Amino acid sequence: MEILNNIWMALTMPNEFNRNLFISPFTFIESYIIMTLFLTILNIPTNKKSRILYVINSSLVMIASSFFMPNPFNVFVNYFSSFLLIIVLFKTTPFKALISIVSSATIIAIVSTLMLNPYIKIVNINAKELSTIPIYNIGFLLSIYTIDFLLILILKNRKLKINLFEDIDRRNKYIIFSNFIFGTIALIVQACITLYYTDKLPMIITFLSCISLLAYFGISLYSITRVMKLTLTTRKLESAEEYNKTLHILHDNVRGFKHDFDNIVTTIGGYVRTNDMKGLKKYYIQLEDDCQRVNNLYLLNPEIVNNPRYLQSTY
Repeated sequence: MEILNNIWMALTMPNEFNRNLFISPFTFIESYIIMTLFLTILNIPTNKKSRILYVINSSLVMIASSFFMPNPFNVFVNYFSSFLLIIVLFKTTPFKALISIVSSATIIAIVSTLMLNPYIKIVNINAKELSTIPIYNIGFLLSIYTIDFLLILILKNRKLKINLFEDIDRRNKYIIFSNFIFGTIALIVQACITLYYTDKLPMIITFLSCISLLAYFGISLYSITRVMKLTLTTRKLESAEEYNKTLHILHDNVRGFKHDFDNIVTTIGGYVRTNDMKGLKKYYIQLEDDCQRVNNLYLLNPEIVNNPRYLQSTY
């Protein structure tokens, strides 16, 4: 009984160390939610081993940083470690890894911001009590995780996926990369401000803050979509232009062949009409010589020049 009483005291008394200790197991749930969000949104191919390794490693980093690093520096460490883990475990580009972190962090931050003020009002506590008393913190985390799981189910059912990030050219990647870097910094700062001052802010201010974050990232994603469509359209136009040039070359070759063929037919017809078989034989021998010289040009085939074995394989 005394053990249970001690546990209850630890859960209900303000103590930051106890709070970190009690919420440590929940970091595994949070890591899983973050991973599932970006894997679903960006449609990243993966396997069971990579998912397990990501959840374990990112959770351990989150637990260690919560004990040994103050806010908000531990948040930066958590995001940076997740960024590296995504690149290593899921074999993605740095650009896609950044989008993965920002997209999942944005969703979680928006849900947290929307839930924070109502939760504080319902349980009748302030922000300091929420950040130091374990039982309140656990209840808040569970409410956030529940909504996040519902969002994941919606995303999977709606099949909302982004598959075109690899098609963006380097210049636009740098622009989008910079945009999301500053957006991530703003998101972290906003989350810290909301956490420590939400009980001092009216509900409408918290709501407007959340809406502004949502609008920022919504417009950013819309801009990315437009840039990707523009990039794909540009590539299609370039391909069409190259195809058009090829058609012009083929057309010129056909016209040249038609001109030569007409001359050959006209010449043969002249010999036939005049019954000049001697001249026709002489002209035929000349045509054979010309054909032989043209056949010799076959040796200029790039496949033969670059790979001499190609000539042997054709015979």
